[in-house]
Amino acid sequence: MPRDGLRRKGFMAEVTKFGDVDELRRIVEMIHTSDFASARGADADFVAFHCRKCNRSYCERCWRIGPPQFDEGFYDCTSGTCPEGHEQIVDD
Repeated sequence: MPRDGLRRKGFMAEVTKFGDVDELRRIVEMIHTSDFASARGADADFVAFHCRKCNRSYCERCWRIGPPQFDEGFYDCTSGTCPEGHEQIVDD
């Protein structure tokens, strides 16, 4: 059964979220209305450009993105620091 997809480009490459079109539409609406907390609950990687602490969105050039972290040889996550100095996971 084909699934619908939503693609975000431009921050740390590309992220694709697959799912039901209504679910994807809700995520777009959350982002459109700046409800990043709800969007993060739906897919944290999709809104990783938005700093949770200062409640601002930044482009990739603004973040200081650290090296990938590995756990037992497997990719775990990547953290970044926003221009205000807040650190968070930007890819999981």
